Amino acid sequence: MRLADAHNHLQDRRFGNDLARVVKEMQQAGIQHAVVNGTRESDWPSVLEVCRHHPEILSPALGLHPWHASSRSSTWVEQLRLGLASTSDSTLGECGLDLWREPADLADQIKVLAIHFELARELGKSLTLHCLKAWQPLMDCLRSTAPLPPFLLHSFSGPPAMMAALVKLGAYFSLSGYFLMERKTKALQVFADIPMDRILVESDAPDMAPPMSFRGAYHRDGYHHPADLISCVEALATLKQIPVGECAEICWQNTQRWLGRELTGRRSSVS
Repeated sequence: MRLADAHNHLQDRRFGNDLARVVKEMQQAGIQHAVVNGTRESDWPSVLEVCRHHPEILSPALGLHPWHASSRSSTWVEQLRLGLASTSDSTLGECGLDLWREPADLADQIKVLAIHFELARELGKSLTLHCLKAWQPLMDCLRSTAPLPPFLLHSFSGPPAMMAALVKLGAYFSLSGYFLMERKTKALQVFADIPMDRILVESDAPDMAPPMSFRGAYHRDGYHHPADLISCVEALATLKQIPVGECAEICWQNTQRWLGRELTGRRSSVS
């Protein structure tokens, strides 16, 4: 069984000196590829460095998260373009819209997002999108822009009524272990209706941990371990009523289509 973690933040300082061990444990748990997402200018170099040290499993994604849009520098677009151009396997993100954290300047967030869209088309890079409490504005942005490369709505919690339109626009959707919380049952159930060929799984480590009962042997206090990704696959398999190994392989293939390239992972006899 081969697993792909569509979204995490391994550059986070909480991993500290544990990072090399964490990456090794991810591989031991069956994770054969993971996308490491930057959220602001100050962490883009760290994302690239982490991925350079572990090219056999990690690829970088660079973007300006809406929480950090207001603190961007005057050269952020040039820095972003240079970072993306520094490696062929880079993608764009995490970027998007967020009205959950206040104060929120939606007009400015939309301006920043439009620049990410332009870069995605210019460079032919896939996107990772964040959205909280801003689904209609995001839909308006997606409908009003020219066609995009494949984009991922990470930790998707949007309105079910929008799902069909998002699929038509080219969206993929990732399931986070955080949705295994009892109070997130409604968000988890949305994935029952998402087409299986559009679903990915993500850890969002070191945050967004699943409940304690879903955390595995590598758990440590201080951060959420990305190896807990297997709990997402098992939950999704139960939801879709398919074997866990089959579910993992479908998510792997979906990740390849979203990224637009073949990954190097090999199938294991473990299911």
